[in-house]
Amino acid sequence: MIDIIISAIIIILTITALYLPLRIFYNLLKYKEAALGLIFNKLDESITTFKIYAIAGLIFSIGRLLDIINIFSASSAVDDLATVLNLTTVIVLIYAFYKLLNIMRIEDQTV
Repeated sequence: MIDIIISAIIIILTITALYLPLRIFYNLLKYKEAALGLIFNKLDESITTFKIYAIAGLIFSIGRLLDIINIFSASSAVDDLATVLNLTTVIVLIYAFYKLLNIMRIEDQTV
């Protein structure tokens, strides 16, 4: 039963991690200059978001290093830690994508 719950959580995280960048890309296609201008207009939020991206990159790199170590040592602890770091990377990226989407969001308004 617990495996089904964990699998469902991983599927939800994966779909969310795919959906948010697609929304960002669509927003950039639709409102290129305005969306990019909002990144510079909301500079404090943008800097925070890019710091979060940097943290996600660091966690990702450590996870990949542990995956390489896991190839040479058959330790289950290293494998479990690498899995946890990979899931943590996905969660941090989802948060960063969400913050970036909120920065770049342009509401369709009719005057």
